[in-house]
Amino acid sequence: MKPPFGHRRPAPAFPVKSTGWVGVFLLLLAGSLHASDLPAEITLDLPIQAHQALPEWLGQPEVPSTSFATLNLPIFTPDMTSSLLVTVYFQEKQDGFMRIVWKGTQGAQLLSDNFYENIGMANQRSLLISPATLIGDGILTFQCGDSTLGIARIKLEWLENKSGLVSPAVPDLLVTPAVGPTQSAVTFNGQANPAGLGAWQGQLVTVPLTDGAVRIEQGVDFTVDLDKVPVSARLALKEAGLPMGQHLVVWVNDQPAGTITPTVPDLLDAGFLTDENASISYVGWRDGSYYVPVSMLKAGVNSVAFTEESDAPSTSGNAGATTTPVDAPLAVKGLVLQLNYQAQVQASIPTPQLSSTSSGPISPSDSSTSTPNPTP
Repeated sequence: MKPPFGHRRPAPAFPVKSTGWVGVFLLLLAGSLHASDLPAEITLDLPIQAHQALPEWLGQPEVPSTSFATLNLPIFTPDMTSSLLVTVYFQEKQDGFMRIVWKGTQGAQLLSDNFYENIGMANQRSLLISPATLIGDGILTFQCGDSTLGIARIKLEWLENKSGLVSPAVPDLLVTPAVGPTQSAVTFNGQANPAGLGAWQGQLVTVPLTDGAVRIEQGVDFTVDLDKVPVSARLALKEAGLPMGQHLVVWVNDQPAGTITPTVPDLLDAGFLTDENASISYVGWRDGSYYVPVSMLKAGVNSVAFTEESDAPSTSGNAGATTTPVDAPLAVKGLVLQLNYQAQVQASIPTPQLSSTSSGPISPSDSSTSTPNPTP
């Protein structure tokens, strides 16, 4: 049984002396004396209510009358050495844009010319504004190329510099919010973050299968050309749009190979939104990975695709994956295939090749349709 692909997209014991409750309390109290004086984070749901209490460092939001929907957030920087992490939960407009600008003592600075990832669906992205940019007070402006802004929520969180233990192999600054995973600072630079170049580390080869975020709910077939079959393989991705209580079925060479259940975010994550029907959904990207059975790979062109399936046991006794496209938006990005050739001579390790050309819609039963020859 093949998944219903609508079109094809080719191709990292010490002994402790008890001090009693009094000693523990004094220890905690001493630690709290050194806590940061930075203000707490704030989450703004749009439209912002006029009577909403705001912290001293945040001025009254303004929505000026302009040809493009605009939101201005006056910010009075509380600490000249701290960074501001801005997380936006929004609905992308098809073929639209959202720009973010900081107007401060150094004039207007474009932080992101387009915050969209061109997926036309609900999205979550974060932007890190450095102390060098936040000199003095200013106005953080969001502008959308439409009559409505499309922003559901904005979270503002002040971050301080701390010393930490980081592997020398990590080349970038690491950013850790109060809730959520630690990520590389480049993730929060406000620009498009396409997949990096393929990496070859000893006998491990990492191949990016996407060059950005891709909608997949109607069926997308990613392909990669392998010179030889590896001894082990791993698939990793980020997904957005998959409802809680569902997982992704992984198809390798048109055969169901297994499932990916993305991580469930902390319930304090601001990406959990409630609609007018009191229904809760998550807006944002979740990580997932899968250990690929190498018996399903082959020398030559290999395809990888995904469909959705409920976590609940099937009542029909059919354990197969969903075979019809779904209407709910679903996207993946950061899709990479990691290949291990450790049992082979290093000089003979093949270099995977990926084609970046997409063909038009195809029928699942159209066996005459072939994948274009991949380009190195």
